[in-house]
Amino acid sequence: MRDRPLVLYLVATVCGVGALIANSALHALWPEWHWHHEPLHSTIEAVGGLVAIATGIVLLQTRDDIAAGKYRMLAAGFLGMGILEEFHAIVPPGNGFVLFRNLASLAGSLGFVMVWRSARTDLSLQRRHSWIVATGAVVIGTWFLIFPNVIPEMVRNGEFTSLAVAPQILTCILFLSAGGRLLEEYRRSGRSEDALFSSLALLYGLAEFVFLSSIPWDNRWWFWHALRLIACLLALAYISRKYFQVTSDLQTALEQTLLAKETLSQSEARLRQLFDERERMAQDLHDSTIQSLFALGLGLERCQRLVAESHQEVAAQLGRGVANVQTVIRDLRGYILGLEPLVSNGRALEAALVTLVDDMNNASHRHFRLEVNSTAVDRLTAAQVQHLLPIAREAMSNSLRHSGAHAGTISLTLHEGWVRLVVEDHGVGFDAATLQRHGHGLTNMETRVKKLGGRLEVASGAGQGTRIVCDFPQERNDVNI
Repeated sequence: MRDRPLVLYLVATVCGVGALIANSALHALWPEWHWHHEPLHSTIEAVGGLVAIATGIVLLQTRDDIAAGKYRMLAAGFLGMGILEEFHAIVPPGNGFVLFRNLASLAGSLGFVMVWRSARTDLSLQRRHSWIVATGAVVIGTWFLIFPNVIPEMVRNGEFTSLAVAPQILTCILFLSAGGRLLEEYRRSGRSEDALFSSLALLYGLAEFVFLSSIPWDNRWWFWHALRLIACLLALAYISRKYFQVTSDLQTALEQTLLAKETLSQSEARLRQLFDERERMAQDLHDSTIQSLFALGLGLERCQRLVAESHQEVAAQLGRGVANVQTVIRDLRGYILGLEPLVSNGRALEAALVTLVDDMNNASHRHFRLEVNSTAVDRLTAAQVQHLLPIAREAMSNSLRHSGAHAGTISLTLHEGWVRLVVEDHGVGFDAATLQRHGHGLTNMETRVKKLGGRLEVASGAGQGTRIVCDFPQERNDVNI
């Protein structure tokens, strides 16, 4: 690593000496050689100007906090130089032709030299300074195009005047000084951009030095254009590198975004699954465990009333209560361990309904009558069975708590191609038109019916009792439980 700056110094020295030797050799070998080709010259200058402008724009967009100030000062030089080079490319040979060349070189060299002051200048001011320089270059170029008579004499008898040579001497000194400064910056920072801009400054400085000894259209004149073209190619390489870097960063960012989106989707799916599972558990606990506990509470209340009247009835009631507690414990253990429900077919559902009606009747001292059609039972799927029992339990529990009825009916039959569950009582009823279905009971019933692709109807009226009808399609086997 320590040898890298030394190698760079040697390369810069060799290039500088080589350029001077090549310039001298061309003049010595072909002193009378001239080639007047304006289209080629205009093309070279136009390409160089466009590359300089593009480089300036790229440098203005840098987000490197460490070197942003330095690059924006360079951007001002590249923008001014590129714009004036475009004016130089479009004017015919003459005083304006040379003047625009001098102004372009001077603008570029000042931008490189201003790198020394970049650390002491506000970044926002540097950005404004760049656009001020660009605007100034456009205004100056337009002014001299409109008023060519104000341009001083730059060429006399085919040679450059002292007014044309003096700015180039200053430009040469500024470029070479800036190149040395950037070379020193590279020694400290190790940044490849510093090495690149140091090489550009040295090439621009050597081109201006060769210009001092040339005359329009001779071999040395074309040689210093070649040096500037090499500098433009280096700048183009920098722009291409930045472009591919930005493209690579965007591709990486896109891949990361897609990965984050996929991860977010997976997390959302897992969260939705957890919410669905939580809702299912809450629904099952409400429709089975809580209702069983309610029936148990009713039974214990009856025990309190009977304790002084019939010890045998109390003992029987407590026995049923113990059995209900064991059932609740078994159900809770099944939910926790994820076990399959015990009621899994129509015959098991029929037996469970018999037990449910007996428990409710014994606990509340009321009379619910059960009617089950064996054909309807056989038409039920496992999914329908697992939802029908909680629906029946919820409907009966609501009747016992709210209706004040002493009797009711629960039936499971076939009706017009549907399996129909009906829970009916002869209690006080309610106004069905004002029913607000925000309680857990009816909401859970509706949810279960929809899962089975069925339909729910609640009919009631003041003093007319309540009738809950649930219809389910026969042999529906594709329901998610």
